[in-house]
Amino acid sequence: MVISVAALCYAIIRLWPYLEGFEQYGYLGALLVAFITSITVMFPLPGFAIIGVIAANPALNWATVALAATIGGGLGEFTAYLAGYGGAAIITPKQSKWYKMAEGWMRRYGTATIFLFALTPLPFDIVGIAAGALRFPFWKFILATIAGRLPKTFIGCYFAYLGWVLLQPYWYLWSEMAWWTWVIIGVCIAVIIGGSLIIIWRRWQAWK
Repeated sequence: MVISVAALCYAIIRLWPYLEGFEQYGYLGALLVAFITSITVMFPLPGFAIIGVIAANPALNWATVALAATIGGGLGEFTAYLAGYGGAAIITPKQSKWYKMAEGWMRRYGTATIFLFALTPLPFDIVGIAAGALRFPFWKFILATIAGRLPKTFIGCYFAYLGWVLLQPYWYLWSEMAWWTWVIIGVCIAVIIGGSLIIIWRRWQAWK
């Protein structure tokens, strides 16, 4: 986690001139990036870095970028649905626990389950496969997916825009930081994230 966070922060700084090229595609670019990164079943591609760059562009409206990315990402989830509908999905033993839970919730709550998985970091492809296998109406699946993705995408794009506004005056300083500085930053972020996840996990186990 430490290495990943440090490498991601360092890469964003160094590759920023190349990422800025996606700004020219505007709202359509955000929609297409989100769509492409959502069509991979079980192996999601990291596309929010590009969407964040587009949202941070002062020439664009970050809320509209978030809306476009939400629609694109929601439509891209059709692959998981089709994988379950056609019976071609492969569920590993590790994922079977999640699938059984998602399928049980889908039978009982339907749309609410899709909304919950789309809203949270839960493995959404699992519920998409379950929805397809249970022949859940496709249009309801897409609408619930978009509705669930909308709040978290709005929050992410807003923080990307806000971060650019706050950090842009100091960008030169950030770009000149040594690699070991990013390692320290990565350690701090990893400790915070890891500690938070441990606390949440222990409370979840105690609640169960």
